[in-house]
Amino acid sequence: MKEFLLNQSLAVRTFVLPDVKNSIESVMPTYDSVQHYKTNIIEWLSPIVDLSGFSVYPMNGITEGLNWWYNRESRGVQMTLGDYQWIENRNSSPYIFYQSVPSAMDGNFVDVRTDVPVALDLAYIGSTRVSPIEISSNVEHAFYSLSKSFGVGNIRTGWYFSRKPNAKLESLIYSAKYYNYFAHNIAETIISKFDIDHVYNTLNSEQKRVCDALGFTPSDSVWLACTTQDEYKKFRRYKDVARICLAGVYK
Repeated sequence: MKEFLLNQSLAVRTFVLPDVKNSIESVMPTYDSVQHYKTNIIEWLSPIVDLSGFSVYPMNGITEGLNWWYNRESRGVQMTLGDYQWIENRNSSPYIFYQSVPSAMDGNFVDVRTDVPVALDLAYIGSTRVSPIEISSNVEHAFYSLSKSFGVGNIRTGWYFSRKPNAKLESLIYSAKYYNYFAHNIAETIISKFDIDHVYNTLNSEQKRVCDALGFTPSDSVWLACTTQDEYKKFRRYKDVARICLAGVYK
């Protein structure tokens, strides 16, 4: 296990659990029908985070949602060093704070800032126990996909949540009905069949076994672990803490 982990890349690459794979293999592409967009994602996420009142728009993974927001954001953007590296600091004032919870730095829950506007990345929800994340009205945007938690990154499921309706996205998705139908059907199948803590409950004992064997600290995300061991320094995201992806060992 140790040699394997030391030789893997810095990326977090998860996989689809067998029972999840079986549930989505029968989902077929939609070639010519036109369907009104409807999703149950806000209800599915509600045991952990309350996004009621947000407008929701399907995206091709969190990355597309982040790009949509970031490239239209007129304010500065600040983040903690070591957070998701796709976002870059843009030092101007006023600013909005980008934050991932659970944190991309180590896969652990952290408090959402309340003193500034926040853009909230929820990528690792679905790979943790049910632990509520408190948010208030300063959270203006949120982003989620099943890529990390359920391992369907190649299908590009995703959602962008906004406090204020976006006229262009409303027109594109809800009026013109332009969105990724196949990714949508895969995502809705998963969230209709599996609870938000299904992946965590399935892999939690394996995470503990691997961490005990290697002297790691289990992260709140079941796909990850942390260590300060110098051998793993290439995986350090902040200070002396290395974030290790355990998915390859499980697989």
